Amino acid sequence: MNKVNFLLISLLIAVSLNAQAVGPKIAVNEKEYDFGTIVEGAIVSHEFFITNEGTENLVIIKVSASCGCTVAKPQDDVLEPGESTVLKVTFNSAHKRGDRKNYVSVFTNDKTNKKFTIITTAKVLGRDEQPDEIKNAPIISLSKLYNNFGTVKEGSVLELDVIVRNTGKSDLKIEKVHASCGCTAALMSEKIIKPGENGNLHIELDTSNMKGKKTRTVLIRSNDPVNPRLIITLFVNVEK
Repeated sequence: MNKVNFLLISLLIAVSLNAQAVGPKIAVNEKEYDFGTIVEGAIVSHEFFITNEGTENLVIIKVSASCGCTVAKPQDDVLEPGESTVLKVTFNSAHKRGDRKNYVSVFTNDKTNKKFTIITTAKVLGRDEQPDEIKNAPIISLSKLYNNFGTVKEGSVLELDVIVRNTGKSDLKIEKVHASCGCTAALMSEKIIKPGENGNLHIELDTSNMKGKKTRTVLIRSNDPVNPRLIITLFVNVEK
C-alpha cells in the first residue's frame, strides 16, 4: 500500500469516527412563535418540544428569558439520545402594550450549539381601550404559575400556598379549582375576592406510589374575561 492510499484511508476512518461521535445535539420543533393579538393582562402559554438528536445525553443547564414577563420551564433537564421534553413558555402581558418580542435562551452541553434561542412575539392592546365589560372587569393575578418541589422521598405530602389577587375593578369570582389527578388537592380560602384584596390557594401533592420526575397541574377558572383559565404547573422528582 503506497503512502497516498494509506493517508486517504486514515482520513476516511478519522472522518467516519468523528461522524459517529456526534455527542449531544439539541433540536427544537419551532424557533419562533406568535401569540397574536391579546389584551393587556392576558397570560398566554405555548409548548415547544426539545429533542436530543445526538448520541450522548443532552443536559439542559439553564433556561433564561429576556424579561421578567416571560417564564420558561422544561419538564426534564436530561434527555437521553432520541428523547424529547416539553418547554412551556408563558408570557404575562400585565402592564405591557404594543408589539412585544421576547427571547428565551436554552443553554445545553451541545458543543456545537451551546445556546439555542427561541423568540416569542405578541401585539398587546391596552385594557382601557376595550369595551366597558373588560375595562371594569376583575383581573386575576397569581403569585406563582410554576413550582418545582425538587427531589423528595416517595410518600411525602408537599404543600404550596399561592396568593390569588384581584387587581381589577369588580368582584373576582373563583368558579372552579381542578387538579389534574387525585394525588393533588387544591382549596381556595374564599370564592369571591373584592377589588384590591387577596385570597389564598392551598395545594397539597401526595407523592405516594410515585417514582421519577412528575408534572401535575391545577386549573383555576374565574370570571376574569381576559384570563378565564389559569394553570399552575407543579414539578417534582420522587425517589424511593
